[in-house]
Amino acid sequence: MKRLSALLSVVCAMVMLTPVSFAASPKREMRATWLTSVANIDWPKAGTIGADAQKKDLVRMLDSIQSMNMNTVFFHIRPACDALYKSSYEPWSSYLNRGRGVDPGYDPLAFCIEECHKRGLSCHGWITPYRYGSRGSYDWTGNNDTTRLNYKHSHPEWLLWYKSDIILDPALPEVRQQIKNVVGDILAHYDIDGILMDDYFYPYGGTTNQDSASVRKLKPSDISVDDWRRQNVNKMVKEVYDTIQAVKPWVTFGVSPFGIWTTNYVVAKQRGYTLPSNISGGNMYQEIYCDPVAWLEEGTVDYLSPQLYWKIGGAQDYKTLSKWWGDMCNRFGKHFYSSMAIYRYQDGTFSVNEMQQQAQLNRTVTDNAPGAVFYQTMGWIYDKKLRKAFLADEFQYPALPPAINWKPARERAMVENLQQNGRTLTWTHADDDVHFAVYAVANSFRNRVGVYSLGEALLGITYNKTFTLPEGMTESGYRIAVSVVDKYNNEYALRILGEDKTEAVSTTLVSPNDGDARKLPFVFQWTFVPKADSYVLQVARDEAMTDIVMAQEVTGTSFSTDMRLNLQHLPLGTYYWRVKTRIPNSGDCWSEVRKVIFSTADAVENFNAYPEAALSWAAFLGMGVAHNWDAGWEAHKDDAYQAYYGSKGWDNMDEHILHDVLGLKSDDPVAKKLNDTLLSCALATLGLIRHEGIEPQTDLGFYVLVRSYTVMYRIGAAIEIRRLGYKKVLIN
Repeated sequence: MKRLSALLSVVCAMVMLTPVSFAASPKREMRATWLTSVANIDWPKAGTIGADAQKKDLVRMLDSIQSMNMNTVFFHIRPACDALYKSSYEPWSSYLNRGRGVDPGYDPLAFCIEECHKRGLSCHGWITPYRYGSRGSYDWTGNNDTTRLNYKHSHPEWLLWYKSDIILDPALPEVRQQIKNVVGDILAHYDIDGILMDDYFYPYGGTTNQDSASVRKLKPSDISVDDWRRQNVNKMVKEVYDTIQAVKPWVTFGVSPFGIWTTNYVVAKQRGYTLPSNISGGNMYQEIYCDPVAWLEEGTVDYLSPQLYWKIGGAQDYKTLSKWWGDMCNRFGKHFYSSMAIYRYQDGTFSVNEMQQQAQLNRTVTDNAPGAVFYQTMGWIYDKKLRKAFLADEFQYPALPPAINWKPARERAMVENLQQNGRTLTWTHADDDVHFAVYAVANSFRNRVGVYSLGEALLGITYNKTFTLPEGMTESGYRIAVSVVDKYNNEYALRILGEDKTEAVSTTLVSPNDGDARKLPFVFQWTFVPKADSYVLQVARDEAMTDIVMAQEVTGTSFSTDMRLNLQHLPLGTYYWRVKTRIPNSGDCWSEVRKVIFSTADAVENFNAYPEAALSWAAFLGMGVAHNWDAGWEAHKDDAYQAYYGSKGWDNMDEHILHDVLGLKSDDPVAKKLNDTLLSCALATLGLIRHEGIEPQTDLGFYVLVRSYTVMYRIGAAIEIRRLGYKKVLIN
């Protein structure tokens, strides 16, 4: 059974990739906390009146967050069509304790950004897109606010009234425009690092006839009401994303949806996806008309932070769901930052160990950028047991936020005039729109390759051109360095204290050659450069390297395409690649740009000309893998499919498998029977495909083709397993 399980894992590996595990304390990781203002949950606390008192509380909270080696704050600045900042479009929030529409005497968002940046923390503005009010336990309707900024008075036609909730109507173009206005206003007036939306779209509990007027007026006749509602939300998300890209493309945009996309296998199959197994419960797709998979498909988010507020195990298994969301974000080259329920630790539902295990799992489910986001903040402020556990393990060292490195950014020079005076480190830099990472490496490790790529080396992040070193850290005992980090969180070459500048050296690209066509997976290779700390591999759709599909920091001199899932899902065709050499004290230096053509397996290439043979190819491959599994798994477990070609390539695969792998002679009746059986299966499959009348060169066509190959592969493997004498045994 163990060996059979191993074989089945190979079958799965033909269509899925194994995620890359990260180090125990990665250098890059989103470590964020939801700083919640709605209902005064985190800040400002109810009854804390006045600017000075509220500022003091916020500073104490940010100090605590910084001391936990976290790097990002999700600050709730628009809980319910109101503002914790000076808005041109909406009234001051009543959660500032002076009543809705009443000026608090200071600007909380401006203050929070300033104080976050003082501590090396990123500040993301958390907005709730549609929520206006509640008919429940707390009044968000702002009846005391009669100004033009209160939509109840200025635009009552925008509001949908539910049993418990009041929301802006997602169907209205005027509402989408207003949300864009709100976001644009924030971008124009604040040095914000990100914009984040939470899970309040259409209300939980379902929508019946509340939006009937909009349905009659705006819904096209050729679409269902449910799909139309999802489209309304999709349009809003896209328009917000486009607004950010037009104004400040370095501002990160993410959404934190409910933790389960859908439990409808038909929906998933129509979209070409497999749902996580053994998961049940409510879902966002049917209930609140939220479709984050569509946002990944359309490229209208930089990250997703699904609310996985459940334990490991059970019907909403954290492990299963986090892996599924990680795979989905990996597929599209976007970031996955799991939102975790620290409030369930506070109420005794979760243990410290549960929270730690979840944080560790987050590092195993993404090949792009790990992350953990904790709802809510107060758990980190007062609980000594939780803080001690995370500081001893998961958050022992600081971490840089993951880089949005698929967007073009200009190169940055190293810092200048790096000096140490006592514990104070200072430097200069020409740019003011950057921040800095500070490192220290003990002399015993100073010449280790890639040492500055380790989380252990990072001392901290600063938005200023100064940094206070820990006590006892001297130039004689440590190699101290500072790097430049731009607003996308891209990092540039380090300057090491006490060392002179050196000349930049570029690497030489080795493989693929310029213009080569390569079948996935393949390996990018380049030459070793002495003293290089790391390299950055970039892949783009254009020769100017502006339409970037992947950027990957690498400490070695090669990188396989099977290490990044999104590369496996890119459309076939022409791409370009280059490698940056990062040498301390010498600045960054790019190689030449080369063209590479992402090609396909021979079967796909030859499908139109030889459809029966192309389908048979997959079955013969399955037969060959199954045979070699039985003959000696360890000897063949790393074989690429090309190993089953034989000397004459794809055209000779059937003969090669039958004769050279299975050891059957040409005139052996068994060989003829196997060949005829697989050809019969291929013809039947081809007939079914043609019967469907699928349009060529479509996503559906490609999906059907890949599924057909997968089935044929399994047929071949099953036939050989049975021929080898294995039988199905039912185990109770």
